[in-house]
Amino acid sequence: MNFNQIKRHFFTVSAVLCLSVAYGQTTTAQPEDEFAKKKTETKITEVVTTDSLPGSELVRRAANWFKVESKKYIKTSGASGASKAECVVSFPVKPKELNPPVDYTGKVTMKLVIDCKDSKYRFTISDIRHVSKSGRTDGGSVDNAFPDCGSQIMSDLIWKKLRGECIADAYMVVPDIKDGMKKDSKEAAKDDW
Repeated sequence: MNFNQIKRHFFTVSAVLCLSVAYGQTTTAQPEDEFAKKKTETKITEVVTTDSLPGSELVRRAANWFKVESKKYIKTSGASGASKAECVVSFPVKPKELNPPVDYTGKVTMKLVIDCKDSKYRFTISDIRHVSKSGRTDGGSVDNAFPDCGSQIMSDLIWKKLRGECIADAYMVVPDIKDGMKKDSKEAAKDDW
């Protein structure tokens, strides 16, 4: 080997080492903002005051309301404790067009929680989701920017319409809750088997 070849090899090896050191350095981690990562959730919450009723009576009224059947929606998984009652509300949903581009026929589910204290109660409707019958066109949570099935299957316009319909269904439950909580727990319809 002559002197020029040794210089060329030395230069190539030193250049590769310098580049590997320069690109191999790790960057310092930026502190992450925990609030920036937190996803917003659509919730419908309202506090309703009543006429000096004990919390236990309000919980019984909520439990009785869970048992009453509705023609618009189905209430399932009803449970109540000392100061809280909760259930899952389901609405049927299907496209309003004759030949829809996406058949998202299925149901909209939401969690309903009623917290009771003396002379007041608070209801919260949350976790509003769309689930299709076929399983291929699931929208998922209404808080998602894109449906769970993907924007190739369900377009943005259809997803926005479906999200609006899901939220409108959630607001249909609100007057029924208020009416059901006004009924005395002793007035509950007896099961005539």
